[in-house]
Order: sequence, then C-alpha cells, then structure tokens
Amino acid sequence: MDMTRFSINKTQRTPQEWSVIAFKATTENNIQWNIAGGLIIAAVAASATSPLTGALIAGWTLYSSFKKAQSIQRNQAAIREYGCIAHILDGDDFRGYMQQVGKDSVEQELQFASSQKYAFSNAAIDYVEDAEVINSSPKSLITSGSPLPTKAYSSLANTNTQSSVHNPTLVIDIVREIARPIRNCIIFGIGGSGKGMLVANALRRIKAENPNRKIFYIDPKSEPGEYGYTEGVVDIVRRKKCKNQPPENICKWMDEVLDGTNESIGYIEWANNQEESLLVIDEGSTLGDAAKKCRNERIGTLILHISSLGGSSKENVWLLAQSPYVGPLGLNLSATSQITAVAIISDKNTNILKQWKKSPILEMIDLVNLNTLIKASPCNRAVFFGGNSTWGAMPELPNYSALDRDNDKPTGDSLSTEQRQQLRTATATQLSPSGQMIDFLERTRHSTLEDFIVKELGENERADQLKTAIVTLIRQTDHQGLIYKFKIDV
Repeated sequence: MDMTRFSINKTQRTPQEWSVIAFKATTENNIQWNIAGGLIIAAVAASATSPLTGALIAGWTLYSSFKKAQSIQRNQAAIREYGCIAHILDGDDFRGYMQQVGKDSVEQELQFASSQKYAFSNAAIDYVEDAEVINSSPKSLITSGSPLPTKAYSSLANTNTQSSVHNPTLVIDIVREIARPIRNCIIFGIGGSGKGMLVANALRRIKAENPNRKIFYIDPKSEPGEYGYTEGVVDIVRRKKCKNQPPENICKWMDEVLDGTNESIGYIEWANNQEESLLVIDEGSTLGDAAKKCRNERIGTLILHISSLGGSSKENVWLLAQSPYVGPLGLNLSATSQITAVAIISDKNTNILKQWKKSPILEMIDLVNLNTLIKASPCNRAVFFGGNSTWGAMPELPNYSALDRDNDKPTGDSLSTEQRQQLRTATATQLSPSGQMIDFLERTRHSTLEDFIVKELGENERADQLKTAIVTLIRQTDHQGLIYKFKIDV
C-alpha cells in the first residue's frame, strides 16, 4: 500500500495554462506606480534643487518606463506568436516548467529568446549562469529584465540539446580542453584518425604546465614508428606487440603491467607512490576484446575506480579505442559521468558515423554538417568534445611520430628506432636552419629552453640571446606544440 502522497509529476499543466501564467507575469510590473513615484521624486527635486534637475529626473523616469513597457510588449508577443515562455517564468514557475517539459526544451526556448533579445527573468538568468559559467563574466553584466548578453547565448549554444550542436566555423582547441584541467577521457577514432597525435600534444602540454604530473603509458600496439608520441614526455611506458596474440597472452601481460614483475614496477604500486598521475591506455578495443574472452575485468574496474575515486588524489585515466563501444571492458559510459568522450573523424572515414549513431555518449551530427566541419579543419578532421557536447573542426597539430598516415609517408608502420632516427636526420639536413632548429626542439627531452640551450647545444655564454631568438622563431611559426612544451606566452 502506498503511504505517501508525494509525486514529482503531480503538477502537470497544458501549454495554454503555462502561457496564461507567463502572460500574467508580464503584467505584474507596476509600471504605473514607477511612473507616479518617479514624478513625485522629480517634483521634490525641483523644489529642493532646481527645475532643471526635476525635469531631468522626470524625463529619465518616463524614458525608462517606456523602454520597460516596450520590453513587456515584446515578451507578450513572444508568448502569442511563438509560445516561447521559459525566459519569462520566474521562481517556482520556472522550475516547475522545466520539470514538466525537460531541460532540452527549456534551453531551446532560451536560445531563441536570447537571439531575439527578449528580457529574461531572474530565474532564467540564474539558470544560464549555473548551467555553464559564462566565460567567467561577472554577474553584474546581467541584470533582471534585460536581454541576455551574447556570452550567455554562446554558453547556451554549447549545451547538450536534442539536435546536433555544432558551429561550422568553430575550431576546437581540443588539446586545451582535455589537458587543462586534466579530464578522465575516452578518445576514440579508427586507425589513422589522429588519436595518437592528439594525445602526444596533450601530454606535452600537461608536462609543460605541470612537470609534477607523472605519466604511465600502456601500449599494446608497439609500433616503433609511433614511439615519438611518448619520447621525452612519458615517465613509464609498457609495450607489447599484441597483434595476433591469443587473448590469454594479452591478459597475462596486462596483469604483469598492473602488478609488476621482478624486473619492473607495476602500475598499481607506481600510482600509489605518485602525488599526481595520469594513466594512458592505448588500443582499448584490443584489450577489451581479450578481457571479454578471458573474463578478465581488471582493466575495466581500474578505469572505473580511477574515474570515480581518483579525483581527490589527482589520478586520471585516458583510454584510446577504435569505437565508443567498450562494454567488454566493463564500462557503461552512458552511466559514467566522470569520463569525457572525445571522437575524431577524418575525411577518409566519415562512413564510421553510421556505426556510431547508436552510441549514448555522442551528440549525433548529420553527414552534411560533419563534412562542413571537416572542410573547415586545416587537417581535414572533425572532433567531438563531450565536455560540452560540441562538434567542431580539429586544429592542425605537430606530428611527433615518424609516420604521415594521411599521405602514407614513409611506407610501413614498423620502423626500428635506428631507422626512425636516420629518417629524422635525413629530413633535418634538407630543412632550412630554422626548420632544423624546430626539429631539434620537437625531439629534445628537455622541458625548458634553458636546459636545451645549455645541456644540448652547449651554449652557456649566449644562452639569453639564443633563448630570445628561439622564442621569436616559435612564435613566428605559431608552433602550438612547442608553445605548450616550453610555456611560451603568446
């Protein structure tokens, strides 16, 4: 027997009833009293000071009342013509309306109201500010009864709605989004989409801004041509070529990575000794398949524990995968709010969108808009950032590997370390002096220009002059990877 009368959905109103409430709210404005009070103050001021002062006060009172009446008339027109009422409702009415129609519908109304410069209620203004901080703009910029500022509208435009959220001219600084602050992420895209390049740049930014953050990298692919992604930036890397390996061998290796061996420390012990750490797991799809077949839930459990419980200890995790479907790892991403989804699609694999359309963690986008973003990208890629459920064009990033998969240069993915070094040396000799310097800076293990100049170039006396010249070069080339790496102000 139900012993309670409580029901969260008890108050259900028709659209017409909500419109009546909103219309009533526009009439409760006391304009006539504001005018009367203002004229009385004007008369007192005129007798106490001068007729001119009184006339100015009276004029301002009439003008401000006229503007307020004009705003009210526009809001009433919004109710009659469009049924747009969310921006008008206040207090319990605003909260009740959202409870009944849902967050997405309310945000769509607020977007439209802001684009039309309708006056917003206090509750509507508070909601926009609380839903997503408006680029740190002070609350004093938003006043009751005034149109919502443009920044607030931009904030709303980046929230998750029922339709695809994208801006065809938007290039997302995806490196900054995942590296500052460091988020728990799943980064997915098919081979060659740019996951490794994105992670390589983000790791360099993290190390440049916070050298105390230690990085543990698990690489089940072990392609020597991609070793440059982690060189000089990762503290510990564990590699194994898992291609064509039976699931049992892959899971055994993963257990050794986590627990350690006589020759190497395991991740569990290592992480317990770090003040700040980041675990990067490459090829999550391969590990997930092996884990499912061996019924090994350790990796999935570890990821969930870090994402759910690692915040206070500054322990984070990034998982790289071929697709958003990582159920074999024991991850239910639709129920894991602490993991941010990042997806990359290049102009060569737009068909993957059909396979991903049922993913619960992606804000879907149609093929036309996707191709628009790809064309706007200097590297012909679109990127989805789950932090604000937005699709955008991906920026061009420095390639720290010896592979150019877009142009298939060099051919083959199995260069040895020696071959890769020879390739870089040969490439450097064909570069201009400034190009050679950029190449040296990309490859150096030093995280400061001072160390690079003194320890690698062996220049002590001219260190200051060289630093100035190098900073100028990096700024002129707008090399974002080196700007991140050496903390250069732009």
